[in-house]
Amino acid sequence: MLRNRLILAALWILSLVGISFLGGPVTYGFFAVMTLIPVTLLVYLLLVLARFKIYQYLESKDIVSDHKIPFYFTLQNEDYFPFCAVRVSFYSDFSVIDGLSDDNEYELLPKAKIKKETGLICKYRGEYNVGIKSVTLRDFLCIFKLTYKNREALRVRVLPNMIRLSALRSVDVESISDRETNANAAYPDVTVREYVPGDDSRRINWKQTAKVGKPMVRNYIGEEKNGVGLVIDPLRISKKETEYLPIENRVLEIAVALTLFMEEKHIPISVYRFAEGVTETTVDGAESFDEFYKVASAFSFEPDVDRIDMLKGLSLTRSLYEKKTVFVVTADLTDGLYEFSKGLNQSDTEVIIYLVKDGEEDTLPANPFVHTKIVTVPTGKSLNEVI
Repeated sequence: MLRNRLILAALWILSLVGISFLGGPVTYGFFAVMTLIPVTLLVYLLLVLARFKIYQYLESKDIVSDHKIPFYFTLQNEDYFPFCAVRVSFYSDFSVIDGLSDDNEYELLPKAKIKKETGLICKYRGEYNVGIKSVTLRDFLCIFKLTYKNREALRVRVLPNMIRLSALRSVDVESISDRETNANAAYPDVTVREYVPGDDSRRINWKQTAKVGKPMVRNYIGEEKNGVGLVIDPLRISKKETEYLPIENRVLEIAVALTLFMEEKHIPISVYRFAEGVTETTVDGAESFDEFYKVASAFSFEPDVDRIDMLKGLSLTRSLYEKKTVFVVTADLTDGLYEFSKGLNQSDTEVIIYLVKDGEEDTLPANPFVHTKIVTVPTGKSLNEVI
C-alpha cells in the first residue's frame, strides 16, 4: 500500500511539474486525473462504509469457558457496485474464533453476501466482548484503507469450566473420607491447641495457658473431624483485564474442580467466601453442587478486600477447625495466610494452599509448618497435572 501511495504521489508531482512548465490540454488532463483519483477513492470508501452491512450471531450469551459454541457472521452488499476488499478483525485477548484469522480479506460483488459458520471459544470466566471487533475497508488501487470499530459488539457472560479431576496429587483422599470415632472423647490427650471461639471452656488447659500467655485447650483422642473446607480468596490482584481474568478464572476452576471431585466421592465440603463477613456453603450432593456452581459463576473479586478482616473472620469460624483438611485457593500468599494456616494446624487440620500464578512455577518462600502444603498452579497448565 505504501508503494502505491508513493507512485500516485510521484505521478501527481509529475503532472504538477508538467502544467507548470509545459501547459497544454494533455498535461492539464493528466493533472486532473491524478488529482481526481484519490478523491474518487475516498468517496468510494465512504460509500462502502455507509452501505456495508455486517451481521453476527452467537447461539447463547451465557458460555462455559473452554467450550466451543456455534458462531455465525454475514457480510452483505446490498448495492449495485462491488466492495473490493473487506477484512474483519476479532476480539482475541479472551476468545478464539475457530478456523478464521484477521488476515482473511473478502470481496463482495453487487447484491452478494458471504456467510461464515464457525465456532467461538472463550478462554476465561467473566464478562467481555467477543466476535467482530473492527472492520477494515480498502479501495481498488490499495491507496487508502479505512478501519472502524464494530458498533454492535457481542457481550457474553462466561461461566467457569467444570474440570473433572481423575485424582488429587496434593492430599490423600482416603484419609479425608475415613471418619474417626469419638469413642474415647472422655480421655483428654496430652496435646493442646490454641483456643478457638466456640470451644468448651471446660477443656481449657490452665497450666499451658499460663505458660504461653494465651488460652489453650486440650485435644481429645479421636476428636471427630468430618469433611473438607475450601476457602476462596476474593482479592483482585490487578486493575487490568488482561492480567486479572486468567488468574481469577483459574482460582474458580480450582474451586469448582475440588468441589465436584468431593461431591462425586461423597465427601461433604464446605466452601467459605468473604463479602462483608464469612459465608459458608455446604456441598453434599448434586443439587447443592448446582447451587454452588451458580455462586461460583457470580463470584465477585475485589481489589480493595480487607484481607486482615477476612482472615480474622475466618479464624473465628468454628466449623473450619472441625475439618480434616482445608483447601485455600489464592493468588497472593501473605504472612497473614501463614498465620491462619498455623491456627488450623494447631487444631490438627491439614491445610493445602493452591497458589495461582500467571506463568510457570515460581520459587516459593520457605514453609514453616509441617501440616501446611503449598502447591503452585500456573494458569496455563492442566489441573489434572498439578493438583
